Amino acid sequence: MLVKEAMHARSLTAEPHMTLPEAVVKMQELRVKRLPVVHDGKVVGLLTDGEIRRNLPALSEGLTPWEFVGRAARVRVRDAMRQPVHTVTPDSPLEQAIQTMLERRIGGMPVVDDSGQLVGMLTLTDVLRAEQHAPRLQWGSAEQHMTAQVVTAQPQDDLADAAKRLQESRLRVLPVVEGGQLVGLLHETAVTDAQEKALAVRGQAASDQAATTEAVLRGRQVSELMKLPTGYVQEGSPMRDVLQVMIELDVHGLPVVDMEGQLLGVVTISDVLRGLLGQGQPSAQHPGYS
Repeated sequence: MLVKEAMHARSLTAEPHMTLPEAVVKMQELRVKRLPVVHDGKVVGLLTDGEIRRNLPALSEGLTPWEFVGRAARVRVRDAMRQPVHTVTPDSPLEQAIQTMLERRIGGMPVVDDSGQLVGMLTLTDVLRAEQHAPRLQWGSAEQHMTAQVVTAQPQDDLADAAKRLQESRLRVLPVVEGGQLVGLLHETAVTDAQEKALAVRGQAASDQAATTEAVLRGRQVSELMKLPTGYVQEGSPMRDVLQVMIELDVHGLPVVDMEGQLLGVVTISDVLRGLLGQGQPSAQHPGYS
């Protein structure tokens, strides 16, 4: 399979001189997490939701709406975009692009022609959709590809400790187990929102020494923020079904449980990519993607 068989056309792009709020509006219109940055028809950078979060003023700084908009408007796309950019051509083998994504830990690449003109985007979701319909007689089941040694939390664990595990492991979701059974999921976004709200109440900025994750989350339990485990698969599930659930829920990792609800492991996007390439698992933990 070639990249052009999996990629999608992209009509909206960002320009280096645009403000971050303008770029955010475009991303919301497309409901995407990244925008290629184009100048004179050539791709010069890539703007992701991660770069936007890191370059916008923190909500915890206690700014008025006018102050927030004013500071945000002074940040240009060229100041926040990621460069240099890893690109791929339409006629490149899809496996080659998958290998680059896996090695570079990136979630999407601009697709350019021989002259460097943007012709589309290839994302992890595009790869999942393409591979879901590809004939794979030996694709196997979830437990054959999952990561067995998983970083977890318990409902009674301190939120500050769980947040540290999320940060150190570069996970976006932390399975919550009790007696070995999956009882919930702790999302990175829930922890971030809780931290921002706590800082806003205190009137402190995230850069203040006293306003650390330790200070604002310590003493609270994981059970306060965890959600019921709606996104998971059972042992024996064909990998084709795993890909379908990932696409439907727009997630890059799914817990695998047995018939009793016991957590066996997690099928991550890294596991899927390595499976597509016929590779084994190099480590117990999987990388994050941006």
